[in-house]
Amino acid sequence: MCKKVITIIVVLVTCLSYSNAQKWKLTRYELHFGLGTTNVFGDIGGAADKNNLFGLKDISLKETGISVYLAGRYKLKANQAIKINLIYGYTKGSDLGSRNELRQFSYKTTIFEPSCQYEFYFLSEDRYYKPSSLYNRRGMINNFSLLSIYGFAGLGGVAYNPKVSFGGRLPSPTIEKTDGFSNLSLVIPVGLGLKLAYNKEWSIGFEFGRRFAFTDYLDGLSTSFSKSNDTYYFGVFHVIYKIETDRYGKPMLFRRQRPR
Repeated sequence: MCKKVITIIVVLVTCLSYSNAQKWKLTRYELHFGLGTTNVFGDIGGAADKNNLFGLKDISLKETGISVYLAGRYKLKANQAIKINLIYGYTKGSDLGSRNELRQFSYKTTIFEPSCQYEFYFLSEDRYYKPSSLYNRRGMINNFSLLSIYGFAGLGGVAYNPKVSFGGRLPSPTIEKTDGFSNLSLVIPVGLGLKLAYNKEWSIGFEFGRRFAFTDYLDGLSTSFSKSNDTYYFGVFHVIYKIETDRYGKPMLFRRQRPR
């Protein structure tokens, strides 16, 4: 009798654990909306000396622009996902306070980036619990973590439209080039993100990523002293909505969702 009871308990726990572990498949799709910051690191502006701590000293609050963010995420596994991003950013910068302050150049630019990124979760919101941890304080099955952390890398494109002001001095054609470039380029985004769950449908998140562009003209200027292409950063605070799926794995965004 005792062996039968133990066997039944083991079977039930195993079934519950498997069912619980597959719950992430019920919300494989997510929509993201957000606002954030934009910083471009080009040939105009920057730190007062060459020691810029990998670009960190180049960050200036007065030259930090805004960004608007829209994205869709699809979970490949409990700890892996792909995401399509549409991000619009605006920012500006000048030589004031930089090592090129005497030049007095300044710029304004807009950036539009469509990109795709792969995400790997170091801490997933869909955790696997031990049998002793299957139930929360209310007696409900719970495999839900409030916090998740991930890293990402991807590939995308960037459309940019810089406007340069020369502060009364014309650029030297042997040192500074301001024309002959395309307004389109490839870009590689890399970075980190986190999500904090509010409930089963809504979460908030923050994502900070560096973009390696295949162009030196994001600020409209390239100099003979430049040894690398321009980069830019997006820091985005966003709201996340999880979309339930039907029995066939299709999103139910425009359908009546299952009763809870």
